[in-house]
Amino acid sequence: MSAQSQPMAGVREAALAAAQARLNPPPSYDASSAYASNSAVAGGAAPQATMNNGSTVSGQIHLSSPPGSRASPRPSFTDKEERELKLKFGKLLDRGIVRDNGYKESAEAVETLLKIANNILSSDDPKFRTIKATNGMLQKKVLSVKGGHDYIIALGFRTKTVDFVKIYVFEKTLRSTHELKIGAEVLQDHLTSLKERVNLSSQSLLNYNREEAARRAQALREIEADRESVKIRAERERQVREAKEQAERQRRERGEAEEAEEIVNRDDERRREMANAVVRNDRDYRHNVVEDEDYPPTYGETFFGEGRRLGD
Repeated sequence: MSAQSQPMAGVREAALAAAQARLNPPPSYDASSAYASNSAVAGGAAPQATMNNGSTVSGQIHLSSPPGSRASPRPSFTDKEERELKLKFGKLLDRGIVRDNGYKESAEAVETLLKIANNILSSDDPKFRTIKATNGMLQKKVLSVKGGHDYIIALGFRTKTVDFVKIYVFEKTLRSTHELKIGAEVLQDHLTSLKERVNLSSQSLLNYNREEAARRAQALREIEADRESVKIRAERERQVREAKEQAERQRRERGEAEEAEEIVNRDDERRREMANAVVRNDRDYRHNVVEDEDYPPTYGETFFGEGRRLGD
């Protein structure tokens, strides 16, 4: 092959390689492949490498890299865009998840989202980029938490329906991967503080439960003491009441006895007065005899002497 045909062959090989890379880009490096293909086609010539002997070899230069590792070019994000992106994730986390849920539920959601993001960032396995909406862990710890769905969408996942099953799919590009990384960093920054809050709230709850148990025990002791004092007071009042009733009963019985005795005394006095009256009248009659025919004789006596029975 002549020296003039070698550069032309290198150009054709570079163009074919660029076209093939553009048609079949790797999942995570589609942007870099498109950029390389466009540069090769637009330049019209492949870069030349200078050998030790001073000759040049035309064609595309392939840098050797360890098997399974590829350079991951970083998309052009300005500092302002990154700050705004972090603020966006921070607002979604603080106002969407932490504010509307408990610390424990928020920490579990953040930990689950961080695990999902790290699996995608650390591996090219497509299985980590697809999650069924019916997944138990996703349902319990992310989707059931307020703001969990919004955050997983902000991480780059999109919902699709395949065979009547709803799934979350992460479309891996340079931009979405970089946004996922920033979202994971925000999650990691908040996870530590959330765990501290969970521990503090757990300790506070434990202290509250202890204080509540002590308060209830004290209340029970006071109730028992009140019951005992009420029992003693009731017994004392019962004794006082019985003493009053007994005194009242004795007073009433004495009154009734005195009244009965007074009645008996009055009757005796009346009988004595009647007896004295009869004796006095008889005595007066004996001393003051008045001869009066109309005066009835005393029983068993006559004006003419002692009587006698007929036939005697």
